[in-house]
Amino acid sequence: MLKQNVVTVRHPLLGEIRLNEKFAKVAELTPFYELRFKIQLGTKVLSKELLNARHNRFMHSVGVMYLTSKLLDVCEKKFKKYFTITAKEQEILELAALGHDLGHIAFSHSLEERGEKTHEERTIELFEKYSKEINNIFGYDITSKVIAIYRDNVNIKKKGPEKEVDGNLDILFIFRSLLIGTIDCDRMEYIMADRYMTFGEKIDFTNIFSYITIVLLNDSPTVGFERGAISTIENMLLTRFDQYDYIYYDPDSTLIEMALKQYKKQAKWSDEYVTSVMEFEMLSEIRKVLLNGEKGSVLYRLAEVILAGKRDNILFKKFKNDKEYEHFIKRLYSVTKRRDMISVTKKKATIYDPKKNKVYIKDDDGVVKDITEVSLKITQLSINFSYVMVDVDEVYNLTQKEIEDIKALFEDNPVEIEKKFIFPNNMQTFGVLGNIKDNILSTIKGIEVIGNWNMVKNEDLYYNPKSKIPSGVAMRHRKTKKSESYYIKIPTNDGTSITKREEYEYKNISSVDEFLDLATSLFESKKFEIEEQLMVEEGVKINTTRVKTLISMQGSVIELSCDFSEYEYKGKKEKGNMLECELKEGDDLSLWYLTKHLEKFGFIETNESKQKRAKKALGIE
Repeated sequence: MLKQNVVTVRHPLLGEIRLNEKFAKVAELTPFYELRFKIQLGTKVLSKELLNARHNRFMHSVGVMYLTSKLLDVCEKKFKKYFTITAKEQEILELAALGHDLGHIAFSHSLEERGEKTHEERTIELFEKYSKEINNIFGYDITSKVIAIYRDNVNIKKKGPEKEVDGNLDILFIFRSLLIGTIDCDRMEYIMADRYMTFGEKIDFTNIFSYITIVLLNDSPTVGFERGAISTIENMLLTRFDQYDYIYYDPDSTLIEMALKQYKKQAKWSDEYVTSVMEFEMLSEIRKVLLNGEKGSVLYRLAEVILAGKRDNILFKKFKNDKEYEHFIKRLYSVTKRRDMISVTKKKATIYDPKKNKVYIKDDDGVVKDITEVSLKITQLSINFSYVMVDVDEVYNLTQKEIEDIKALFEDNPVEIEKKFIFPNNMQTFGVLGNIKDNILSTIKGIEVIGNWNMVKNEDLYYNPKSKIPSGVAMRHRKTKKSESYYIKIPTNDGTSITKREEYEYKNISSVDEFLDLATSLFESKKFEIEEQLMVEEGVKINTTRVKTLISMQGSVIELSCDFSEYEYKGKKEKGNMLECELKEGDDLSLWYLTKHLEKFGFIETNESKQKRAKKALGIE
């Protein structure tokens, strides 16, 4: 086999990277070679949304080594009055960069458990195991130097970023300072490469290196950056924060990650197995279950989720707000008390955490400041992501109604988009329905009735708040022949002429107090200003006969409802009628188009809610 002294690696973003003879030989050692078979983004490679996320850890590691080399070049020029960089120091740091991910297992972050060895600790073990081969290639004890750098990194993670300086300024001081900072070669490479490999967007933060400097803090030197770096540092930190949402915490790959953890548990994979196989071997094992496993078994179902993209009966939601997540869980528990069927995982993303990783900027006046003091964009903002999963195919002893309610809750889009109309004066109450069916819908071009005309009756009891709640919020209890639920409706004004409201339904509520507890949770999730303890009293009661159907127009589906209502409050009664048109699927322009036609027939649009119209009719508003 022909051997070359130099190997050229073609990095998809950084271009050609040349490995000299020593590093080319190191790259052929087993743990380094296996990096080619470890996916950089783990379960993201299985996501339906991130089809291009297939770059491997070897390419990432070579990229980090290349950026380290660029950093060393900058430091050699900028800090030559303080120190020089020897050839051995350059090799030590470049090898540390090339080998920093050796300890990652298959789907590393997805399958690593607390209490087990970290990938940094496994990397140290691999360097110790292969120290003889590596040292022979370089001709001196390089591995002990690299391991010392890795141990520094482990200690920093365990004990925090504070690092005593022994009074010596050298390149290792610079490198260690970057390890405890936010701007390091590892992070820079994966932000740039992950962005490019998933979205095809080229970004470059490497000019940050040209602004690196040494600053004094409390008479102790540390690494900082000149003011010119602020814009690029801002872009890097904000890009990373953005990628947590769209790449690293992608919902589909997170669902697969949760399924993979369950598979590991069900298959009783040992730590030895998990740390010794490649991703393709693990996936091959799962595929065998798909080909030969028992259909209907837990392992078969999880294998379908992981490898076959079968998510039909997987109910899954992602939350970016703790309060919204907590409110959803409360709603879920109001539908079913089966907590054992609910899988939850939590993740966190932070733009910048000065307690963990500081970025120092040397201002034009020579004053050293934290980047938050000089940047208008960088804050300490954090987002807690929460994911809730229920696999309906694996839930037993639930009634069909419970399953339907759970599905409805996960699939619920709370925003209602609708138009309301008062009947024309010349249209008699009992002739309304016939007129709408025969004289109106049949004459509007492009409308097709796609549902039967169904009649339902309901009783709505509205609650008047005795406590402070947001203006326009409606709280009610609805009874029908088959069920009863509590509702909260919140107006949403986005500047359009279309009425939009958020509607939240609560089932299996045993009392008004329980409903008020859920209402408090919802209002807190919306960050509304409310009183600590909500109190209400019974208000208007509305008995309605609703006749409704679905129509299709311009590719949209709209529900038409004719409401014939009787309003009641403290013995007083009145009647009222209303036509509601609610968009179920499609474009709200279709609703606008329908509105213009109905107005031609004398229907009068109103933005008033049913409760408000009832109060006006009863003379209590």
